[in-house]
Amino acid sequence: MCFQLKGVYRERQITRLAKLRRLGELPPVYPNGWYCIAESDELKLKSVREVTVFGQLLSLVRSESGQVYLMDSYCPHLGASFNVGGKVVDDNCVQCPFHGWVFSAETGKCTRIPYDNGTIPEQAKVSVWPVVERNQHIYVWYHCDGHDPEWEIPEFDEITNGEWRYGGRTEHEVMCHCQEIPENGADIAHLNYLHLTGPNRGNNLFKIDLDNASPLIRHMWDGKWAPQTGDDAHVSVMHLDQYMTIGGYRIPMTTSKLRAEQHGPGIVHMLFDFGVLGRGVVLQHVTPQEPVLQLVRFKMYSTVPRWFAKFFLVSEATQFERDIWVWSNKKYIKNPILVRNDGPIQKHRRWYAQFYKENSPRLLPNGELSNRAKSVYDW
Repeated sequence: MCFQLKGVYRERQITRLAKLRRLGELPPVYPNGWYCIAESDELKLKSVREVTVFGQLLSLVRSESGQVYLMDSYCPHLGASFNVGGKVVDDNCVQCPFHGWVFSAETGKCTRIPYDNGTIPEQAKVSVWPVVERNQHIYVWYHCDGHDPEWEIPEFDEITNGEWRYGGRTEHEVMCHCQEIPENGADIAHLNYLHLTGPNRGNNLFKIDLDNASPLIRHMWDGKWAPQTGDDAHVSVMHLDQYMTIGGYRIPMTTSKLRAEQHGPGIVHMLFDFGVLGRGVVLQHVTPQEPVLQLVRFKMYSTVPRWFAKFFLVSEATQFERDIWVWSNKKYIKNPILVRNDGPIQKHRRWYAQFYKENSPRLLPNGELSNRAKSVYDW
């Protein structure tokens, strides 16, 4: 299931929105942390795959032995892209399709020039990025000051050993700053307004009566968000109880207790328990492809029946897409006017601010970045 802006807007509407929308005084656009750049099954053995992250095209590589690497896409010889015709050779090296120069995907250095036996120029190298493969996903670490990874991504043994089965996935494009999406967890008040009407009414905000306090099918929510401390200061947790009603009566098997653990700016593990139906996790990943363009993926692993997994994902995706309508058109308000029952939005912003530093890239008024995101290995 995939939600793309071009599926609900015409191309010229997207162009006009991107050009004319007032973005507000945005925070830095690429916070420090781990970001998902691919799902493991998307990258076959001995393959090169183009990925977009931090406003750049990069080359994701899986070696002959199965190791994963990430490198800049452009050959320093004459600028050809490894993503178009590049191939994996010598186990973990990539050969340029233009003249056959070979580069180590591990170090970025040129290892061979097929038509020249002389000394390889010292500057014949490309940048490489730190990556890790976990929970059947591939992640890149980014830090604006070149710091090594400051925390590890938790691994789910239930995914690794197959106890939790794959239940489906959704994918969404969102035109907003990446902070807007996780801030939803602290915005308690919006849950019982924007999301009160059941998913049966769809995602189109022009067709939903949001002021109807008693729709036929109601999606009921009760949430609490809090940051963690100490070694887990990069983690926040939201506890969410949800269920649906029809005509005022609770619908069986829709009650769940969810614990959403956010690990840094781009990863959320939504652990759920539906009682006798089973339990599992939905992995949510927010990947900044551009300053105000996010790719958001949801992937489910659980013991629940497949029919219920599909119902759950479709319901959650429909509700999430209502948020996309808002995020993709809104202005970021640095100092919002808040009332008592809005939820801990400012507390969330203070927690999230730890992922920004003085050197974090900012979007300038002319649309350029204050500085380009680069690999921690380039410092």
